[in-house]
Amino acid sequence: MISIHQSQFLPWLPYFYKILKSDIFIIMDDVQFQKNGVQNRNSIKTPIGEIYLTIPVSTKSNTLINEVEISNGNTLNKILKTIQMNYAKSKYFEQVFPKIEELFAQKKYTKLHDLNNDLLLMILELLGSKTTIRYSSEFKLSSKKDDLVLDLIMKNGENEYISGHGGLDYMDLDKFHKHNIKVYLYEFKYHEYRQLWNEQGFVPYLSIIDLLFNDLENAYEYILKNGSIELIPR
Repeated sequence: MISIHQSQFLPWLPYFYKILKSDIFIIMDDVQFQKNGVQNRNSIKTPIGEIYLTIPVSTKSNTLINEVEISNGNTLNKILKTIQMNYAKSKYFEQVFPKIEELFAQKKYTKLHDLNNDLLLMILELLGSKTTIRYSSEFKLSSKKDDLVLDLIMKNGENEYISGHGGLDYMDLDKFHKHNIKVYLYEFKYHEYRQLWNEQGFVPYLSIIDLLFNDLENAYEYILKNGSIELIPR
């Protein structure tokens, strides 16, 4: 199976469900950056509620994801301190935080994609994922929208593709069926896992780091257990 998605900053759990269910996951890094989205921000739980961690970026019109520059490098230190402050009492803090801290200290990040990619690979290592990660820029394709998706699938020799419901807005399924590619839709339903700040109740839709800090030992199984895929009939 193969799945494809744009680069994101500390993604949420459904993103990782797609990865864990795939033999190959392609990060779409040479398509247009989407402003005010999860490509440069995601949320965590704090004593005062859900807050966003945001990487400030500078972009121009039609800037590609792998060209987006981080506009204030000092923000990374602030984000690291925010994570430390809000997860210091979590069960798996000592296993997770040093990994993030080491990554942030490795180099001076100037490109958003480089930061997102290194964080993703670090998280997949913590999860024990065996999925192969590739990048759309490797293939130097000029096709767009569903033709680009189709070309990436075929270039990798796969015939089973996992799509989100949003993909159906621009996909012509007949194209995929013509090439004998099976298309699956995935769903992810949150169930409670251990979190801090119980007085707020369970908060879903957070960055995966919330699950890693609170229940790293069971994170892989939790993600797979709470997702599902269904074949779209021809």
